[in-house]
Amino acid sequence: MSLFKKKCEYCREKIEKDKEIKKDVKVLGFIGTKKKDFCCSDHADGYEKELEEHMKKPKQGGGCCG
Repeated sequence: MSLFKKKCEYCREKIEKDKEIKKDVKVLGFIGTKKKDFCCSDHADGYEKELEEHMKKPKQGGGCCG
């Protein structure tokens, strides 16, 4: 019985022990990179692409100033 199984950052599926793929990726609100766990290299690449697209979108301010 394992209480703390790792989950893929992309699909949120549980990953078996020693089967995870660790990759340094950028994290929103954090300077630099952090190691994240993925179940396959396709999900690691997809996560990185989605994050890059999200960061490219212009930030919209709210209220009267923005």
